[in-house]
Amino acid sequence: MPISRSEFYKLPKERPLREQIIQERLEALAGSKEKFEYYVGSYYEREMDFPKSSYHFHKRVLEIIRKGRYEELFTNMYFLDLMYATLATWGLDRMDGKARLVDFDIFRKSIEDNSTILQELSKFKLNMINGDDEERIKNKLAILYENLKVMESKAKLVGVSKALHHLLPDLVPPVDRKYTLKFFYNRSGYKEKEGKEMFLEIFGAFYEICKRINLTEKDLRREWDTSIPKLIDNAIIGYVSKELTAKR
Repeated sequence: MPISRSEFYKLPKERPLREQIIQERLEALAGSKEKFEYYVGSYYEREMDFPKSSYHFHKRVLEIIRKGRYEELFTNMYFLDLMYATLATWGLDRMDGKARLVDFDIFRKSIEDNSTILQELSKFKLNMINGDDEERIKNKLAILYENLKVMESKAKLVGVSKALHHLLPDLVPPVDRKYTLKFFYNRSGYKEKEGKEMFLEIFGAFYEICKRINLTEKDLRREWDTSIPKLIDNAIIGYVSKELTAKR
C-alpha cells in the first residue's frame, strides 16, 4: 500500500519504512524510461542555479581523467588543482564559512594515500557492474569514505561524494542536501553517524536505477549529462524541482 503524504514526510528512522520510501521514490523516478527522461527534461527546463564555473571546471576534470593514464593523476598537480577548484565551485568552499575545504596539501595527500583503492575502482562503470561487483565496490567506497579528507567540518557525506564523483565520475554519484537527500530521505540534514550508511545506500539506489532502465552512454545527450551517475543526479534534481519543491 502506498505511503500517505503525511507519513511520507516524517523523517524515516525505521529501516523497513525507509527502504519502502526509497523504493517508492525510485518507482516514481524510474518506473519506466519515459518517466526517467521526463525528469531529466525537467532538470533542463528549470531555472539553472549553478554557476557557469561549476560546469567549466567539472568538464576539464573529466576530460583529463578520460584522456590520460589514471595512475598518473595522483602526481598531476594541474589535475589536483582543477579538482580542488571544481569542488569550490560546487559549493564546498563558501565565503560565508558554512562550508570549507581542507587545505590543499591535506586534500592532495589524502587522495595520494588512497590511490591504490581509487585505481581499483577506476576500472568500474555504474552501467557495467553486476551484483557481486556491487558489494565489493561498496566495501572499497566505505574505506574511501572514512579516509578521504575533503571538508574541515566533521560532516563528510556531501564533500566526500562530490570529490569521489570527480575521481570516479562513471561510478560514484555526487550527493547534496537540497536534492539528493530530499529525494531519498525527505530532509536536508543528517547526523554524521548516518553518513557512510546513507552514502552506500544512495550508491546502491543509483545502481538500481541504472539497471532498471538500462542506462548506457547513448543516453548522455545534453550538456550536463557528463556521465551516467550525473545523468541520474540530473533526473533527481528534475524530480525534486518538479514534484517536491512546490509541496513543501
